[in-house]
Amino acid sequence: MHRRRFLQRTGQLSVLGFVAPALAGSAMAQAGSARERIKVGQIGTAHAHASGKMATLRKLRDEYEVVGIVEPDPDRQRRVQDQAAYRGLCWLTQEQLLNTPGLQAVAVETAVSDLVSTAQRCISAGMHVHLDKPAGCSLTAFQELLAEAARRRRTVQMGYMFRHNPAFRFCFRAVREGCLGEVFEVHGVISKTVGAQQRKELAEYPGSMFELGCHLIDALVAVLGRPEKTGSFSRRSRPQQDDLADNQVAVFEYAKAT
Repeated sequence: MHRRRFLQRTGQLSVLGFVAPALAGSAMAQAGSARERIKVGQIGTAHAHASGKMATLRKLRDEYEVVGIVEPDPDRQRRVQDQAAYRGLCWLTQEQLLNTPGLQAVAVETAVSDLVSTAQRCISAGMHVHLDKPAGCSLTAFQELLAEAARRRRTVQMGYMFRHNPAFRFCFRAVREGCLGEVFEVHGVISKTVGAQQRKELAEYPGSMFELGCHLIDALVAVLGRPEKTGSFSRRSRPQQDDLADNQVAVFEYAKAT
């Protein structure tokens, strides 16, 4: 794709962004009645994306049959079971869910510390897994999970939303096809505002780079690959309030780019 064609294509996408979803929805609606739905369940409600994930699965009723949900903490289950995303669902134990006849996939939405171990049990039970991010606190444990999934020919889909975002996918393609020339610099910023209680919860982990920066790192590596070297800077803007490292910068060094 030449640069002129690339610029023309970006203009077209601004229109297709409105039209394509409607066309895709129509096509799925026509095919949905003839296609067997995927039986899916969810383990956990503690992750920040848990309710949104379940709401989406229930919304896509032509594609998914939600068989049930697991929340191992009884107090937490009582607090969330009447929320719109969970109302009317069948609440199961983990054993009951994983032994549900015909179950094909499980969305793992536990606290971050339990994500990988829970996903490992799902893979061992023969399930495909949607695993929310970040993938736990141990790279070794995550690598073992992926190796086991590969041995069992199961899919682990990570919850990095930029991977499937049309704009990001177009950028990735533009890089692959040389439309931008040689990429020598990538700059990204991602942040959000959270309340005092959530700040304390997040302070248990390595900081905002771990919680949010992982999205940008995922996209960066898709464009430039593994860096030769990394450097980091970490600050706490409210040390008198909590230990959350909420102001972090990482520099990824490549042979011809940063």
